[in-house]
Amino acid sequence: MDNHFDVIVLGTGLTESITAAALSKAGFKVAHIDPNPYYGADEASLSLDELAQWVDQYKDDKTNQTVSPRPRYRFVTCCEEVPPHAKQYSVSLSPSVIPSVGPFISSLISSGVSRYGSFKLLGRVVIYDNGVVKDVPQSKDNIFQNKAMSLLEKRRLMRFLMFAGGDFESSEELQGLENSPFLDFLQKKFLLSEVTARAITYALAYCYFANEQTLPALHRIRTYLRASGRYGSSSFLVGYYGGSGEIAQGFCRASAVGGAVYILGRSVTSLMSRDPAEPEHPVLTPDPARFAIEVDDFPERLHCQCLISSTTLLPEHLRSQADIIQPTIPSCSSPQPFAIARCIAIVDGSITLPSSLDSEDSGNASDSSLLVFPPESLEGGSTKSAVHVMTAGPGTMSAPAGKGILYISMALPSDSGRSAEALLRPYLTAVLALLRAEETLSCSTFYMQELVSYAPTTTDSLMGLLAVPSLNPHLTQGVDEAAIAAEATFWKAVACLHGERKALFDQDSGFWPSLAEMEENEGDDIQW
Repeated sequence: MDNHFDVIVLGTGLTESITAAALSKAGFKVAHIDPNPYYGADEASLSLDELAQWVDQYKDDKTNQTVSPRPRYRFVTCCEEVPPHAKQYSVSLSPSVIPSVGPFISSLISSGVSRYGSFKLLGRVVIYDNGVVKDVPQSKDNIFQNKAMSLLEKRRLMRFLMFAGGDFESSEELQGLENSPFLDFLQKKFLLSEVTARAITYALAYCYFANEQTLPALHRIRTYLRASGRYGSSSFLVGYYGGSGEIAQGFCRASAVGGAVYILGRSVTSLMSRDPAEPEHPVLTPDPARFAIEVDDFPERLHCQCLISSTTLLPEHLRSQADIIQPTIPSCSSPQPFAIARCIAIVDGSITLPSSLDSEDSGNASDSSLLVFPPESLEGGSTKSAVHVMTAGPGTMSAPAGKGILYISMALPSDSGRSAEALLRPYLTAVLALLRAEETLSCSTFYMQELVSYAPTTTDSLMGLLAVPSLNPHLTQGVDEAAIAAEATFWKAVACLHGERKALFDQDSGFWPSLAEMEENEGDDIQW
C-alpha cells in the first residue's frame, strides 16, 4: 500500500466523516483511521452486545493512552444481562433528529449520501405537564383546534410565530433584548402565558436552561418553522438503524467510493510533525510530508500533508498547536453544558406515548417521538434543566418487533455531584408510567458524558494540522453544527493543499461535486 496521502483523518465521527467524503470527492488522496472496529466513533450505532462491550471498555480501561485520553464517561449501572436478539438492535450513542431545512440535510442531499440511508418523519413532539403529555402544535390548524387554549392566547401565539418565522433581527420587539432570557422575552413582549411560554422555550426552541438567550432561540425556531412542511407535518427527520452512526458510515462509504483508504480497529501508536527537509524516513514524492503516523500492526509509517483529527485523538503536544475548528451558526450558540446525564433503556412492548386529550389524530401512532420535561415539571426531577426523552422502535429499524428503546438525556450546567441514575431515574419511572401497564423494563444503562471543549491555545498553529470538535450533544442542532464544522475544515484543508493540487480542485466547484458527476463516477456496480 502506498503510504503517502494528501490527508489523513483520525476518527470516524460525523464531522470527520463528512470532511473525508468531501475531500475524497474533490480528488484528494485520503486515509481514514479509527481505533474502534466500527464507524461513528462516539456517535456510533451499536448492537446491544456491542453496547455492552463499549460500556466495559470505558469502565475498565486503565491502560496508558500514549496518544490521547479517551472521552470521559462515568457509568453507574449497566445491563446485567444482554437481552435476546441483541444484534437486532441499533442503539445510538448520540441520539439526534435532523432538521428538514439546514446545512446537514443539504450535505446529505448534495453529497448523494441520502441514497445510502433511510429516514422517516419524527412522529410527535410532546411536553410533560402535570402528569400528562400534551402534543406540541405543528401547524396553524393544530393551534386553532387546541381546546385547552383561549382564543386570545391563540392570537398571541400566532403573532409570535409570524414574528419568529420572519426577519426579526432588526425588529422593534427584539432591539436591546437579544441577550435577555428567552422565557422572559415571550412573556413580556408577546404577553404569552407561562404555560405557553414554557412550551415554546423547551419544546419548540429546545432550550436546555431557563436563562438561555433570546436571539439563538429565535434562530432555532425560525429554522424549524421553515422546515415544517418540506417533507410532511414534522420539522424533523429520524435516521434508521440508530441515526447519526449509520449516517456517518454513509459518508464513509461515499469517501471510500471516491478512493479513500479505511483502517478500523487499529490504534495510532505514534503521531508526530516532521520537518519536510528531515532526511530520516524520506518519502519519494514531490510534496514532502508534514506529518508521520505509526499505526498498530502496520510495518510502515503513513505520511500526509494535512492531518485532520478529532480533538480527543490528538496528543497534548499537538493539540496545543492545532487549528481548532470553531463552528459558527447562530442557532447553535447555546451555552455549552458541563456534562450530559444519559440513560439508555430497553423496553418490552410498545413505546407509543398516549395521545393528549385534545389530539384529534390519536390513530396516527408512532414509535418515534420526542418527549420534553421542562424544569420543575416532575416531582423529584431537575429544577434547572430540561430533560429530553427520545423513543425509537421497529419503525426506524432500531429494535425488533415488540421492543423499544428510550433515550433520556439531561444537560448539566455544572458538576452537580449526583450520579446519572440519581438524576434520571425519576424520569424513567415517569415515562414507564405513561406507557401501558404491561410494558416492562428489560434493561437500562445510566452514565455521565463529560463534555470537553478545546479552545485555541496559540495563534501560531502548525500548517496543515486541523482539529474538529466532538459532535454537539444538542438533540436538534448537533448534526447541523457537524455539517458547518465539516465544511469549514474542508476549506482549510483545501487551502493547505491547494498549491500542490490546483489541477485537481476548482474552488468555484463548491463543497460537493454535482450529483450527476458523482453518479457518473460511481456507476451501478458499487460494492460495500
